[in-house]
Amino acid sequence: MAGEIERKLNEAGYHMLSKDNKIERLILSILKTKNTRYLKSIPFLIYKYNPNIESLFEKTKENNLFANIIHITKEIFHELNIEIKIPEINYKNENLNYNEFREEFKLQLKNENKSGTLIDKLKIYAERNLEMWLSQIFTKKEKQIIKDIMNDRQLSKTDYEYYSRKTKKKLNSITNLQDFSRTIYAKKPECIK
Repeated sequence: MAGEIERKLNEAGYHMLSKDNKIERLILSILKTKNTRYLKSIPFLIYKYNPNIESLFEKTKENNLFANIIHITKEIFHELNIEIKIPEINYKNENLNYNEFREEFKLQLKNENKSGTLIDKLKIYAERNLEMWLSQIFTKKEKQIIKDIMNDRQLSKTDYEYYSRKTKKKLNSITNLQDFSRTIYAKKPECIK
């Protein structure tokens, strides 16, 4: 029951205090498997969650393997200009493929940034649609005045008078005609044959 609630809270964007412990347990479990496919995820987990590496090093029995991955992570961060402090840990080379770790990290980084890209695209489409709808009602000058008002900029005396005489009246009409326009738009007009 509690695990299900925590999962739903995480999905809703609320993160419990024990999240770091879950990440540490996940990394420790990955180290136990010694499976390269899973091991390649550790640099990204360190990037995303910034766990306590010294604590992990003390808890794992796979010290040399973890030290190798930490060294690779440090190199990846240096190469990609990621400013996360990684402690220096002595290790014996385990012949892990740096390029495979780096490519996996870059792939995960790209996938994480895609969601942001989608949000950016949606904002661009919404702005484009707003421009189109405003252009059907307002002149170029009126659109500029509306943008100035939206951005809390002061209007010149000429722009203020123009706004008072024309633009404000159009905005008032749009506001007051919403219900009427919805009713008319929902009806299907019939054509005389």
